[in-house]
Amino acid sequence: MEVLRQIGGGSYGEIWMARSVTGTLRAVKVVYRNDFDDDKTFEREFEGILKYEPVAREYPGLVDILHVGRDQTGDEEFYFYVMELGDDVERGSEISPADYEARTLRSDMLRAGKRPLAVSFCAEAGERLAGALAHLHEKGLAHRDVKPSNVIFVKGQACLADIGLVAARDQRTFVGTEGFVPPEGPGSAGADVYALGKVLYEMATGKDRLDFPELPDEPIPKMDNKRWLALNKVICETCDSRLKKRRYTEAAELQRVLSLIHRAKRIRRKRIPVGLVSAVGIVFVGIIAALVFRVEPLEVKSSISREDIVPTSSIVTVNSIPERADVYSEDGVYLGEAPYGPKEFSYGAEVSFSLRLPGHEEKEVLEVLTKAEQIIIAELDRAPPDSGNEWRDSLGQRYFAEDESHLSAYPVGPEEFKESSIKSDIWKTAEVTQNGIRRRAAFVTPELARKFTNWLAKNSEKDGVTKEAFRFETVFEPHRNYEGVRKEVREAGLQPFRIRVIPIGTGKIDLETEPVGAFVSVDGKYLGTTPLNGVELFPGEVVLRIELDGYEDHYTEPLEIRENERISVKLIKLSETKGMPWQVTEWKNSLGMEFVEVDEELLAAKWETRVRDFQSYVTLAKVQRPKVPKFKQNRNHPIVNVSREEAIAFCEWLTARERTAGRIREWHYYRLPTDLEWSQFALAGFELGASPQERALEEKEGFPWGDLFPPDEKVVNVAGMEGSAFEAEDRLLEGYDDGYIWTSPVGSFEPNALGLHDLGGNVGEWVSDSYTLGGNFGTARGGSWQDYRIEHLRTGARRPLNKAGEAYGFRIVLAKLEQEEEFAEEDNG
Repeated sequence: MEVLRQIGGGSYGEIWMARSVTGTLRAVKVVYRNDFDDDKTFEREFEGILKYEPVAREYPGLVDILHVGRDQTGDEEFYFYVMELGDDVERGSEISPADYEARTLRSDMLRAGKRPLAVSFCAEAGERLAGALAHLHEKGLAHRDVKPSNVIFVKGQACLADIGLVAARDQRTFVGTEGFVPPEGPGSAGADVYALGKVLYEMATGKDRLDFPELPDEPIPKMDNKRWLALNKVICETCDSRLKKRRYTEAAELQRVLSLIHRAKRIRRKRIPVGLVSAVGIVFVGIIAALVFRVEPLEVKSSISREDIVPTSSIVTVNSIPERADVYSEDGVYLGEAPYGPKEFSYGAEVSFSLRLPGHEEKEVLEVLTKAEQIIIAELDRAPPDSGNEWRDSLGQRYFAEDESHLSAYPVGPEEFKESSIKSDIWKTAEVTQNGIRRRAAFVTPELARKFTNWLAKNSEKDGVTKEAFRFETVFEPHRNYEGVRKEVREAGLQPFRIRVIPIGTGKIDLETEPVGAFVSVDGKYLGTTPLNGVELFPGEVVLRIELDGYEDHYTEPLEIRENERISVKLIKLSETKGMPWQVTEWKNSLGMEFVEVDEELLAAKWETRVRDFQSYVTLAKVQRPKVPKFKQNRNHPIVNVSREEAIAFCEWLTARERTAGRIREWHYYRLPTDLEWSQFALAGFELGASPQERALEEKEGFPWGDLFPPDEKVVNVAGMEGSAFEAEDRLLEGYDDGYIWTSPVGSFEPNALGLHDLGGNVGEWVSDSYTLGGNFGTARGGSWQDYRIEHLRTGARRPLNKAGEAYGFRIVLAKLEQEEEFAEEDNG
């Protein structure tokens, strides 16, 4: 490692800028024994660094420690640690060693000229730093010197730095900075939270922490008033000089409330009449400051209307669709029937309820209370009958459980019968008395009753009460069970009726194949892989389809599945076929593209898609040819000037073509590799992050061809000295010549351990992921013929792209559809 220059220092060591062997700039802190009064203190600080090193890499709000060491020069003993280098105060992540100055929270405040920083920035940075402290505290460590100059920015994100003061929690040796240390002293988790509160105070007001709790000299922008008031309330309840009066003493709790403020939306409201604002504005601010924020009323230069007050409570009403669902707390305690409430809860609290109604799925609701008056409405989904429990059908009719079946509680009424839209004049409405209860019922012929039953069964399928799983039966009621039935109704032979819903018993099937592991389906529904034991099927005649890579599809003879019976199918020996993927570790498709097996679910093309491959697509699919590049290519060079959308269209065309030709199965498909799959191809190892952009933050060491930079032999096509006749030498990789000025024929260089060529160069390759979650930019991986910079050639490098280019092409993979997911989608459709 090459040490460049000193970039910081203080009473606890010096900070130097250094360059690693791969050219990456780092910060190195050196701490000398002579700066401490005794060996014990020096050893304690070194012990703190050793404990912090693994902890730092677990949370993004902490500066990463990459290496810790210890040495001495003569009699001078010291320890050192290598860290991420923070952003430059002017250039951000673009670092110039000659004039580098770290961007810290203190530098941001100085540039703001003692004016408040944006509320959204304060809440976001505070949330991140509180999370970092919570992580430290969970590991039994405390920072002990949280202040603006110890918050640096790495890739635009606030991170806790100067971890030289990190030590075991409750270690009471006095360290820290005046004004950030609470009256009870430093070293505890609560002291760190108090210090962060003072940091937030300086950010939100532009004033010094010793001025607390004075309000800002400048008015807060009107649109930020509400969130600023909420933030100031949190600050005051974090930094009260009286420990017993502090509401926030745990970092995790502070992180939670700052998260609410950070994510709160600005809501436009009607203005209060100007006269009312001018009459009460100044007085109102004094009341807020004295009563809501627990600070003395001071002169304020902006007025605040009533609409800007942050409520202390939220009035909540919970309702259901349909109404009258039972409402339970998250602990399962019965609260009442919907509509439930109004009830008072703390503003900003997270509330959880469970709603239950017979015949419906249980519904969990979770909401953060962000309004003074909040209505929670839960729409409940219908559910099939459940053994032993009351049920309601799609018309709202009640059913009581009888053994395994459900019988409607009352005869079908005239209003329910009309819902079926059955056209007939041969039915009557009569008011009957049963067990002393009078109600209206539909009196119909047996034929009409069965028509209604069939209609109700079909209408219930959308609620999961399918004809395969449930049987609807008509149950006729004799006249003698009722009082008051009119004579003309009896003489017409009309009867009231109920509905019984009966679950249909399934049959079971056992099936074995040789070889095992074949996919089995019936009518497009996936059943599993062989051997199958006791797989349930509804009664009826079925034909099973059996599929396996490398073998002919097999269809069984029709099988009669009977209710509650089990059948076994004799061993089925599958016949081999030729030319299908996954039969061997290497495979060639109809275009002559060669593939190697990466894992049992994925084949990857050995090289990038060639000009000749894409030309077949252009000719056969009759699509527009890509723009010809400025340089000459032959048919074995990688295709360029292809957008991500065009690459995806190529994959879809090739999938359809080869399925039709029987070259691949219907569950095989071509596509672009994902970002993580491409890393797997390049042997990058485990990567963190939810998107390519987040994963690129890691700056992993190494290159697709190995660890040397520049390479010591011809292993990859990049911008080497072979291009000196066309490009300035400072834009070429000094000391390397691969022999190709522009693209090279695919496979011109040796493959990696997986058998894949050109991952490090030739052309950058599209992957399927967008650069950011939900973003519009695509992602390209790997270097190209025009790349020479180390940061662009690393294995972990990613590029955001939104259009085609002469240095970009694509590689494809052949994958397998997830069978369960595929068939589940068909069922739902």
